[in-house]
Amino acid sequence: MRFLKFILIAVITLLIIFTITYSARVSVINHFIKTQLNSDKIAVTCLDLSLASNIAISVNKLCLQTPKANIQIVDMRVEWQLSPALKITDIDIRLAEVKAIEHLFLKKDDAFSSDEEKNQSLGQFLTLSLQPYLKQLKQLHLPIKTNIAKLSYLPFTASNQAKTVYIANVSTLANSLSFSLKTPDNIEFISASLNQEKEGFSIAFSSKLNLLKSFVSDHQLPITPALENDLLASEVSGNLNALIKYQANSISLQNQMTDVSISSDNGIGNSGAFKLSGALNFNSQFDLTDNDKIKVALTFFKKNEILLEYSQSLLLAKLTKAGLPSTILATFENNPLTHLIVKPQGELLITLNDNKGYLSELEISAFSGARPHQIKLDNITFTLPTPKIPYTLAVESFLIDSQLKLVNIAKFTPEPVVLHLVGSLNKAKQTTTINLTADSSITLNTITVLTKKTADKKNNQQNKNITTIAPTTQKAKTLLTLKKLTTKLKGSVELLEDNHLNIKLKVDNQASQLNIPKKIKITSFNLFSEINGSFDNIQLHAQAIADGVNLGSIVFTGSVKSPKVVIAAKNLQLTDLLALNIQLPTEVELIDGLLDYNISGQINALNNIENTPFNVSVAITSLSGEINGIWLQELNWQQHFSLIAGKITTQPSAKENLTVELIETVTPISKLSINTNWTFNKSFKLSAKKLKANVLGGSFFIPNIQWPVTHGHSVNVQLSSIDLEQVLALDEKQGIVVTGHISGQLPVTFDGDKYIIEKGELHNTSNGLIQVIDNPAVAELKANNSQLKLAFDALQNLHYHQLSSAVSMADDGYMQLNTVIKGRNPDIDNDVNLNLNLSYDLLGLLESLSITQRFEESLIKGLQKNKE
Repeated sequence: MRFLKFILIAVITLLIIFTITYSARVSVINHFIKTQLNSDKIAVTCLDLSLASNIAISVNKLCLQTPKANIQIVDMRVEWQLSPALKITDIDIRLAEVKAIEHLFLKKDDAFSSDEEKNQSLGQFLTLSLQPYLKQLKQLHLPIKTNIAKLSYLPFTASNQAKTVYIANVSTLANSLSFSLKTPDNIEFISASLNQEKEGFSIAFSSKLNLLKSFVSDHQLPITPALENDLLASEVSGNLNALIKYQANSISLQNQMTDVSISSDNGIGNSGAFKLSGALNFNSQFDLTDNDKIKVALTFFKKNEILLEYSQSLLLAKLTKAGLPSTILATFENNPLTHLIVKPQGELLITLNDNKGYLSELEISAFSGARPHQIKLDNITFTLPTPKIPYTLAVESFLIDSQLKLVNIAKFTPEPVVLHLVGSLNKAKQTTTINLTADSSITLNTITVLTKKTADKKNNQQNKNITTIAPTTQKAKTLLTLKKLTTKLKGSVELLEDNHLNIKLKVDNQASQLNIPKKIKITSFNLFSEINGSFDNIQLHAQAIADGVNLGSIVFTGSVKSPKVVIAAKNLQLTDLLALNIQLPTEVELIDGLLDYNISGQINALNNIENTPFNVSVAITSLSGEINGIWLQELNWQQHFSLIAGKITTQPSAKENLTVELIETVTPISKLSINTNWTFNKSFKLSAKKLKANVLGGSFFIPNIQWPVTHGHSVNVQLSSIDLEQVLALDEKQGIVVTGHISGQLPVTFDGDKYIIEKGELHNTSNGLIQVIDNPAVAELKANNSQLKLAFDALQNLHYHQLSSAVSMADDGYMQLNTVIKGRNPDIDNDVNLNLNLSYDLLGLLESLSITQRFEESLIKGLQKNKE
């Protein structure tokens, strides 16, 4: 009886001990679940414990059920202690199987779904999104030592189709957690470690992007379906290494992405095939203490270069669909760019509450073939656009180097336009300001301007000059060539609201080897300009210099579409102008002379400038020198005329506008003055009034004259006090002396073929002397004719008081003079009254009196060539 009682007491005692021990172990398991997994939503669905020789718990099998996954743990050993408090010291798991039963993330169609989220700043949204995860990581309780030898993870799939099973290794030591994830082929593609520190933690993470992309693809992401499809269709490779530190509500990130490559056949949003490659390395830090003052700071180091390759044809198609202007589309088409390189450098700072940012340096390069296009930006500040805040941009310094082929320039040169622009940019509110430094330039090379003669039978127009895009026919002629044209720019351009411009620029156009065939060759040509105002009210002042010679100024005012133009110069030295390589229609060698000119007009249409009427005034003063071998002294000429469509028409002047102090011919002409009017439209036409000059000791006067002379045109040459002694000196005859002065008029008429004189008359204005002595021709006449002998004897020493002639000239050019001579010969003491019929070569005389016909013809011929 006593033995049975002892046995019963022993069994009851063992049962109590076993019950207490089992209950303690269950409490330990529950404590593990509550403290380590830290969730009330985790339920234990199976538990198989086995006894150990010590207080360690051997869990043969533990099943956990969570809202996202079912977890099965096999062969787990938990070391624990009860005193002084319940505490788990070691956990060793041979196998853990995780099978997802739901997507890890919630699906969203937009980045911000609610009105409250839409009104949040980026900083607020980031803070609210990160804080829960940061809090969980910070408060995660890690046992002293934990090791999971093998963790099998199967992602969730709605279609129940088999997916990749990933294998992981997890271990903790003190406050450190290490984690690695491998493919079924035992290839590690994620390696991570978590180190808990006082008031924070650090996470080291590395991955192979191609395998990480496959892992991410097995999960539903909180992004739009369209973006998810784009990501799934992309090929990704490269390596990622990152170190994240969280301390005192501040996050720092060290990021290294190397050998990155992302390619897609469809692109993002059907943008077309592309490939993105390169490397991105930076350190970052931002503070989450104040939601309204979160700043993200990045420092780039090592190599940072992103290369984008894309389809030019698909880009053009999208730009066309977007409705871009044809000129911009043509620029992209003529300058195919298939590669784009972006290189951020220095520091990037973003203030998330107001979306403001700063980047110290950014380089963008685009190229296709051998023509690169490069943009360098320094010290960039910007504001990211929001529904309430427009974007702003300020660039302290930029550099643009590019070579572009432009449609509008292709008609003049096959070479691209070379751009080198240096300056700064500021975009604020409704104003964009571009400031350019003196290093900015635009250069064109090998420029040719062509013309083409065409015949329009419908309008009966011939030889009409038309500017062509290229020499399309053999009739095309070169109007102008330039080896190089460089435009240097300095100043600012402001783009205001409604696309209005405010311009303040200094422009220096430098041309080299300027050549107008058969007219002029200039080694260097400069046009200095200052431009101020807007397209509606422009102010342009320019100064032109050719080979060091100041040619004058150009002023544009008013609207750019229809500006008023004034081109003018004062006191230009003609000798300096002639020093230029100008091919004049006749030979000119000057020693003095000044030129003033003024050209003004209102241009109604820039594309029809040749039909714009211009008012022109020209003044030449104090010109002295040789023109075609004839010496001119103190020539002064003023003329006002109009110019339209190549036609020149002078404006009438009330007084003489051309004077010459001296024309040094065989017979010098002095004090010449004339009032000229002329036109030039494929041919030269001149009409003049009041032509007068001193010649042969007297003067002549022509009321009206014109060129070319038409049938029936008459010129009345009025002579006054002509010195007969000087007339005879033009054609000296042996033994003939005549003195005295005559006046009269010679009406010269053109009959369509020859010049004739009818009803001309000459008369003496002073007494004179006629002496005919020892003249061979007279001696022969006296020997053969007794009557002529008496007449010539009287002329041997005739003091006349009347000498008059009726003058006529037939078409042979010889002037007939029916002459009456009355006087006295003191040698024979007899009055003399002679009637003589004389013949004289008048045209020969006129050739000696005028600027030769050769000069006139060469001048007119030169003008006609210029017109062509």
